[in-house]
Amino acid sequence: MKTKPDFGFSLIEVVLALGVISFAIVGIMGLFPVAMRAGLESQRETRAVYIARQIFADLQTGPATNTFLATGTANNRPVWTPINLAAPPQPPSTIYFDEEGRPIGTAATPDSQFLVNLIITTNTPVAGLAHVQIDVMAPATAPAANRSTNTFVTLMRQE
Repeated sequence: MKTKPDFGFSLIEVVLALGVISFAIVGIMGLFPVAMRAGLESQRETRAVYIARQIFADLQTGPATNTFLATGTANNRPVWTPINLAAPPQPPSTIYFDEEGRPIGTAATPDSQFLVNLIITTNTPVAGLAHVQIDVMAPATAPAANRSTNTFVTLMRQE
């Protein structure tokens, strides 16, 4: 007597398959917070580079003894602050930026996402050159110990 072949899955096989799939899904779900943190940090680093390039460009456009730096906005127009690379401000200039990389002033506001310290040292390493360091920190409203800092350095003529 011939019996029909069994083409279905048993309940045990289905339960084991679901167990393997659920184990894999739990592992994949554990990667989401790590990926989100990495994406946010990458976005912050990209914005930090943009801000530093913007500041370096502002400093390079004018004469070294009388150049201007955008430090905020008023009535949808930039507010320019004079900078003299031969006689840098003491203490370092502090500028706050929003999440789009636009300067919003020299004091923290609810929109502050980035805090920039501009440090200028004159006649170093060669007379006539200023050492310009830009520290871009985020998030701006966090305590100093909890901020990530990106540092950018260049030499610029100061005369």
